[in-house]
Amino acid sequence: MDKEKGRHLSKYESRGLRKRHENLPSTEFQRDYDSFIIEDELSLSDYIDVLRRRKWIVISCFVLSVVTALLVSYIITPMYRAEITIEISPENPKITSFDEVVELDAPQAEYYETQYKLIKSKSLAKEVADKLDLSNNPEFAETENDKTGFSYIFSQLGGILSSSDESSAAESKVKERTKKQKMIDKFIDRIDIDPDRKSRLAKVSFLSKDPEFAAKTANMLGDHYIEWRLNRKLDATKSARKFLEKQLAQVKAYLEKAEADLNQFAKNSDIVSMDENLNLIYLQLSELNVALSKAENERLEKQAHYEKVQKGDYKFLPQIMKDPSIQALDEEYTKAKSEYDNLAVIYGPNYPDLKQLGAKVSRIQSDIQKRIDAIATSIENDFETSQKTENIMRQRNKEQKNRASELNDKAIQYKILAREVETNKSIYENLLQRFKETEVTSAIKTSNIQVVDYAAVPFKPHSPNILLNLILAAFVGLTGGVALSFVTEHFDNTIKDEEDLKNHFSIPILGVVPLIAHDVNISIEKVTHEKPLSILSESFRVLRTSVLFSSPDSQPKSILVTSTQPLEGKTTCSSNLAISFTQSKMKVVLIDADMRRPRMGKVFKQKSSNGNGLSAYLIGKHSLEETIENTEIDGLQIIHSGPIPPNPSELLGSERMKELIQSLSEKFDIVLIDAPPALGFADSLLISRSVDGVIMVTSPGITQRKSLQISIDDIRRVQGKILGAIVNRIQ
Repeated sequence: MDKEKGRHLSKYESRGLRKRHENLPSTEFQRDYDSFIIEDELSLSDYIDVLRRRKWIVISCFVLSVVTALLVSYIITPMYRAEITIEISPENPKITSFDEVVELDAPQAEYYETQYKLIKSKSLAKEVADKLDLSNNPEFAETENDKTGFSYIFSQLGGILSSSDESSAAESKVKERTKKQKMIDKFIDRIDIDPDRKSRLAKVSFLSKDPEFAAKTANMLGDHYIEWRLNRKLDATKSARKFLEKQLAQVKAYLEKAEADLNQFAKNSDIVSMDENLNLIYLQLSELNVALSKAENERLEKQAHYEKVQKGDYKFLPQIMKDPSIQALDEEYTKAKSEYDNLAVIYGPNYPDLKQLGAKVSRIQSDIQKRIDAIATSIENDFETSQKTENIMRQRNKEQKNRASELNDKAIQYKILAREVETNKSIYENLLQRFKETEVTSAIKTSNIQVVDYAAVPFKPHSPNILLNLILAAFVGLTGGVALSFVTEHFDNTIKDEEDLKNHFSIPILGVVPLIAHDVNISIEKVTHEKPLSILSESFRVLRTSVLFSSPDSQPKSILVTSTQPLEGKTTCSSNLAISFTQSKMKVVLIDADMRRPRMGKVFKQKSSNGNGLSAYLIGKHSLEETIENTEIDGLQIIHSGPIPPNPSELLGSERMKELIQSLSEKFDIVLIDAPPALGFADSLLISRSVDGVIMVTSPGITQRKSLQISIDDIRRVQGKILGAIVNRIQ
């Protein structure tokens, strides 16, 4: 059994699945296997497979596109193209020389683009159309074919509803203008310009059904464009002269007025000169600033002494320490005090001379104190004087600043007026110079546009280009077909092949059943028995081997075969798989549990006259021996569905059904159950809890991915074990 489990895991590993461990128990193996995430990048072969599956879409788009292009190319009227080559030299016309204010010189790229648009302008087209008399040209005049569409119907309906003569006349004028406008637009649409970006040359072409008319129109368009540009240049020069003449008169009046305003303002403001070195107000302000700074410094110096005097700590101020009178009194005091101390030691305090000397010392001390107080008072007076002086200087400085500010305001207005005078003077001089230049240039008639090659009558039509149309149609058809194929593939949510199933679902692929041509003489449900050497029979034998080794613990004995929806081939797979088991000398019982659309009875041609079958057994009407029937195949017995009951789900989910499966598993090697589709019915979900494993049958182009995922989740939700999937009808 270990060898079988190793072969089983190796087989899964060879298909790109990851192997966790070979000795995992069954439940852990299933849980670990279910958690596999299969990642596979798209390769070139995947895209080729998509195109191969959708080849008819690509072929249809290609053929439709090419045939349509071919038919259109032969149906449409040939158009002839005539070209005239012109040279456009750069030109920078100047009307005024205000390069610093208005830049009239356009970049060359912009200039050339402007010329190309002028060639296709409506005004030039109208003049050329009038010369060519396009209104009488059948190619451009309104024909019966033009009298179609909603615009014509509405115009006719409006004419019927309007009854007055005035409205009819107005509508007639509107129709005439509309007709002429359409003709001009049609004419412009025929004009094409092909500039040579590396030179000054440009090719102007015109399309027409008549080759001679195309050449005539192209040549007339080039000649008339040159003449039209020259007339526009002369008109611009004349307009410029008139404009400059008016501007000169206006600027001259502005200049005279500006000069008068400047002189009057200077007189009213008493302004002689705005030079700071000559203006008295500015000089006085400068002197006051110096004096104010000096007064402020003096006040700060005296304020420090004043603050010490106010605190009483002024005995050691420089004014007191350096005062000569105080110094003399100090010396006298020192001398008298020394004598007093000496006599006091010798004679005692009652000595007459000592008393006189003591009175002298006291007098000297009093004189020193009076002198100190006088100096302190002087310091206070000096500080107050300096403070008053500073305030006076500050007030005077403020007044002078106000005068200077008033002068500055006047100076600003003065400078504005002076600048306006200079500006008007400069404008007047430039306009006068340009006016004189236009008098000379107005007489010169030159053009910067020349014809290099006139158009010749074309011999071959320009359109349609059948070869080019076919190439483009082939490209568009192939591209559209490929795009439509991938779009269809994107929105197609069905299983495509075994690789698609492997990449999107975490269940193993037990095998594939090829799609082959059906032989009417062979039953497809019993092809393994009737044609055992066919490729289809071999695929079921491979499938049989995969099922036998699908479980790592033991060989599954009871197997449920189901699908997501009908027509996926679960009955065919069930019957052939049962037959392939019998070919391995196994004893197999096949149960038709599809009580909604049973088919096994028709496949094996079983006839039940007593009404026996699975449904009859589950309700206890018949015994198991009466229910099991033999088939034409040795080793294969069958239990058909029996009479269709009103409640199949209740019967299939009953305990009697579980006991039946368990009993059959003891008597047979393989119990194979053909169940209804899992999506939409609870039958398969109920049975899946009682069997060893479930096999999902899928069919490319039929099985929906979402439906398959829902079915897988439902089976796992009821604790059913999925052995793997069969890919049926693979090409």
